[in-house]
Amino acid sequence: MNVAATCRTAAMAGILMFSAASAWAAPTSFNFTRITSNAAEDVGSQLQMDVYNNTDASAFLNQSLTNKILFTFANSAQTAANIAEIYFDDSGFLASQTAILNSLGGFTSFSPVSWTKPNGTLKNVVLPGGNNADPDFEPTPYFGANVDPGNPSLGVNTGSDVLGILVSLNNGYSFDDISSALTSGALRIGMHVRSIGAAGASDSFINNRIPTETISGVPLPASAWMFLSGLVGFLGWQRRKAAV
Repeated sequence: MNVAATCRTAAMAGILMFSAASAWAAPTSFNFTRITSNAAEDVGSQLQMDVYNNTDASAFLNQSLTNKILFTFANSAQTAANIAEIYFDDSGFLASQTAILNSLGGFTSFSPVSWTKPNGTLKNVVLPGGNNADPDFEPTPYFGANVDPGNPSLGVNTGSDVLGILVSLNNGYSFDDISSALTSGALRIGMHVRSIGAAGASDSFINNRIPTETISGVPLPASAWMFLSGLVGFLGWQRRKAAV
């Protein structure tokens, strides 16, 4: 293989490797601001929400999705804390909550928020302390997740735990609209966090309007690693062939 051919092969390999990595893009990430002050420790900076567009959500979940957004929730847990309830305050961007995705990382056990009474009327579901927000945080019916009863370890309480909520968008809205709504306050995500610090107090939080600059690393899917491994093997074979 001559020098020019070697350069072309190397360039093509670089392009393919970049393409494989780019196919698994980083999400838009948000930390949280505390709206109550029950705990001595403010854990807002260790709570993170990642928002994936339709393409990246499809890659993350390894399934075909149409007009959907994936929200994931994590807790770096430098201070003991347990994300137990998640609510959406939506101004009409979201059509429906498609699924709660437990244990995308670590272990979680959440179920949809119970919104109706036995007679079929809506319950008065609130984010504790939601009236401290400006404007008041008003949970949107039929969205959100509550930790299942039982052991506190069912919540998002370790650095490896990741909970997902998949939602579909109303017609005419895109990921860019959701990003703009999160930064303008037209769409807000609230969470109630229990067992904070040594005293085990609880507080409520709302997502910051400015995305975080530090994005959690997202691993390449197995198919991409297989592709890259095969590519490295191919280049090794090309070098051996050229040496013969």
